[in-house]
Amino acid sequence: MITRGIGTVAKGMQALIDFEDVTAHNLANVTTNGYKKTTMTFQDVMQSRVQAQNAQGKKIEIGSLSNGARTERTYIDFSQGGLAESGNKMDVAFQGDGFFKVRYQDIPDNKEYDIRDYYYQRTGNFKLNDENYLVNSDGDFIMDMENRKIRITRDPDAVDLDDMNRWDVMKDLVIAENGQISLVNPNYNVALQKIQICDFEDKTKISGIGQAKYLPIYGQNPNVYTKADGTFSLQQGMVEMSNANTINEMLNSINVSRGYESMSKILKNQSDTVQQAISLGNISR
Repeated sequence: MITRGIGTVAKGMQALIDFEDVTAHNLANVTTNGYKKTTMTFQDVMQSRVQAQNAQGKKIEIGSLSNGARTERTYIDFSQGGLAESGNKMDVAFQGDGFFKVRYQDIPDNKEYDIRDYYYQRTGNFKLNDENYLVNSDGDFIMDMENRKIRITRDPDAVDLDDMNRWDVMKDLVIAENGQISLVNPNYNVALQKIQICDFEDKTKISGIGQAKYLPIYGQNPNVYTKADGTFSLQQGMVEMSNANTINEMLNSINVSRGYESMSKILKNQSDTVQQAISLGNISR
């Protein structure tokens, strides 16, 4: 019984260490576009029943005593981040739920479908590679509605990508709210491919893999599906900022430090009590 307090405090201190790690990660990503903060929940390790004897000498339950708290789970908060104007036509921000489907650049076009060949991201900082395919900052391909790479040219049916086919595509580029890509010019209007927007029925079954990218947890099925028009809105020339707030995360960090300091004092007191008990036991021998 005399050492129970030490175990209880130790569990609480470990939970605070876990929370501080999460807070530090959020603080490091407050300027990362499309980042979604991580948060935690805690639970009692065990509730011990407390009993006492009544006047008749019978044991009765008078309550319970917590044996400490521990981290229950960490999860990603996918709430909307603020939108900021970038002025770049290749930047696309989400308004509402959804993810871009992205294929790794080293995956062949004719490879049989494998869920691990793709990942999902909210960040819409796109560019065109040397062949005028729409890619993210890592050079990985953005997928269209038919899981194809998206090529932005004046003549999408042309085999050769000559200078004329590339000419002015950036100036004429329009990305509609539903993901439809077009080249709009007083002399022509060309409808190109449409960006595929996906979402998950159960977001607790996906995890981050760094750089605001997400994958289904191995062995879990979050039920990914393609979103229909009207259930999301893409904003061209905008970026979605991180939903981690500097002030809130700093307050969390301060509260963790204070809590840890208080528990350290309690732990020292408990340790002193145990030491005194050991000393008294040695004297009584």
